[in-house]
Formats: sequence, structure tokens, C-alpha cells
Amino acid sequence: MKIEIDLDDVFRDEDGNHEESLQESVRRQIVSRLTDDYRKRLFSRFDQELSEIMQKQMAEVMQTRMPDLIDDIMNATYTPVSTYGQRGEPTTFREQIIKSIAANMKYEPKNYASDENAFTRAVKSVVDAKTGEIKKELTDQIDTKFRHDAMAFAVTELSKRLGLTK
Repeated sequence: MKIEIDLDDVFRDEDGNHEESLQESVRRQIVSRLTDDYRKRLFSRFDQELSEIMQKQMAEVMQTRMPDLIDDIMNATYTPVSTYGQRGEPTTFREQIIKSIAANMKYEPKNYASDENAFTRAVKSVVDAKTGEIKKELTDQIDTKFRHDAMAFAVTELSKRLGLTK
């Protein structure tokens, strides 16, 4: 702990008069400094503990009340207003979410994948995966059949040219 003593203040009392003795002045300053430091630490600790308690209580309240709050928010009626101040028809968040999901459940391919909605990208990825599997199987079958036919043709042609008969 660090204790500082102001000598100009040492020889004056609380009102600034020179009537205080050296011992009384030092005692007063030490007590003043210690009480200020203790008060700061006490309030700091109080603030910290109060903050922790409030956070715990908020978490408990949110855990118990959140489902009701979300349900209230989802069913609350509001009137949408455009950027130009035009009022729309009254609606709820639930209706708007359903409307948005329905609008995005359309297959609408675009020139750029970044312009496509999530449903279109999902369908394309499934189609690409299945197309890749079919292509691999067909390529394997065609390669095997081609090799077999090529070998049979080569044997037949070589046998004819060499005059070998089976």
C-alpha cells in the first residue's frame, strides 16, 4: 500500500487553518486516505457482485419467461411501413416468416449462384451429386465394355491377319 502525505496540508486542519498539530494532521490524512481507498475497493466489489447477481437473475428470468416472450412476439400484430412511409396491411411476425419461407421455396435458377435462393442451391447440389454418381457408374461400365470390345476386336483382327483360326 502506498501512502502519500502533502506537507502543505500537513500543517493545516480540514478548514485550511494552521491550528492542527503535526500528529493530528498526519493521523487525519492517513485516516482520510485509508477510508478513501477502502471506500473505492468496497464500491468496486459491490458493483462487481451486484452485476453478477443481476446477470444470474436475468438469465433465470429469461430462461423461464423466454418461451412466452417469443410466442408473444411471434403473434404480435404490427403494421409494416415502407421506406416512403406507406403503411401496409397489419400482419404478425409469424405470418411474415411463413410468407418469406414460402417465397424462398421456389426453384428459380439464376445466372449467378449468389443470386439464387437457398432452396435452388440445395436442389442443384443434390442434382449435381446424383448426376456425378450416375456419371461415374456409366463411365466405369462404358470403360469396362469398351476395353472388352476393343480387346475382342484386336484379337479377331490379329487372328485374321496372322491367319490363325479358332
